[in-house]
Amino acid sequence: MGFVPVKSMDGASDPFEYGLMTNAEAVTINEALKFTSGRLTKASGTDIPEAIALATKAAGTDVKIPFVRLDEQREFEVKSTATVASTLVGNKVTLHTDGLNVTATTTSGVFLISATDGATTNSTVRGYFRR
Repeated sequence: MGFVPVKSMDGASDPFEYGLMTNAEAVTINEALKFTSGRLTKASGTDIPEAIALATKAAGTDVKIPFVRLDEQREFEVKSTATVASTLVGNKVTLHTDGLNVTATTTSGVFLISATDGATTNSTVRGYFRR
C-alpha cells in the first residue's frame, strides 16, 4: 500500500518530478524517500522523508523515477506494522524499515497521526509528515 495521498489542506495538487534512485536500489510505488548524495533512497526509522515514489522500478544503474516532494499540507493513508491505538492520535510515529509502513514507536517520530482504525497489528492510519 505505502503512503497514499488522501487530501491537501491547501487544496493544491502536487507537481511530479523525475530523479535518479541510488544505484542497485529498487523502489516501490508510494514508498517514502529521502535524498542522499543527490539521489533518492528509501527513508526509514526516524528519517524525515522528502518525497514519495510514483512508480515501482527494479534495481539498476541510473534508474529514473517519478516522485512528488513532500510538504506538511498533504494527508496520507498508510498501514502500520503494530497496533496504532486512538490514544496515539496527535503523536508522531516512526517509519518502518521498508519505507512503506509506519510503526507505533513515538520516540523521534516523523509521521503525525490524525486518525486510526485501531486495528490490532496492522492498523490503517492517516497522518502528515511533520518536521
